[in-house]
Amino acid sequence: MNRRYSLRKNFEIEKLVKMKVSVGDKFFAIYYRKNASNETKIAISVSKKNGNAVERNYQKRVVKEIVRKNFDDLIGYSLLIVVKQLSKSLTYKEKEEDLKKLFIRIRKDKR
Repeated sequence: MNRRYSLRKNFEIEKLVKMKVSVGDKFFAIYYRKNASNETKIAISVSKKNGNAVERNYQKRVVKEIVRKNFDDLIGYSLLIVVKQLSKSLTYKEKEEDLKKLFIRIRKDKR
C-alpha cells in the first residue's frame, strides 16, 4: 500500500471514531466515512494486547496487503481498520474473506 494513502493526522482519525459510523465483527472493526473527493485514506490500528511489536507489525502488514488487493472497492473512503485480538487465530485466507465481507457492507451503506 502506497504511503500517500495513509491517514496520518490524529485529528482525522479522531473525527472518524467520533462519527461512530462503523462495521465490524469479532475480528475487525472498520470506522469509515465517504470523502467528497475520490481520495482513499487508510489507517490501521493494532492494540498492544495483540502481542509484542513483531506480532503487531505482522498483523498490520497482512491487513495492508489485503487492502492493497481490494483497493478498487474502497475508492473515495477514509478508513480506520482496528485489528482485534481474536484475529491472531485466523489464517491469511480467513482474514482476507472476513475483511472482504466488511468492505462489501461498507459499499452497500448509503450514508
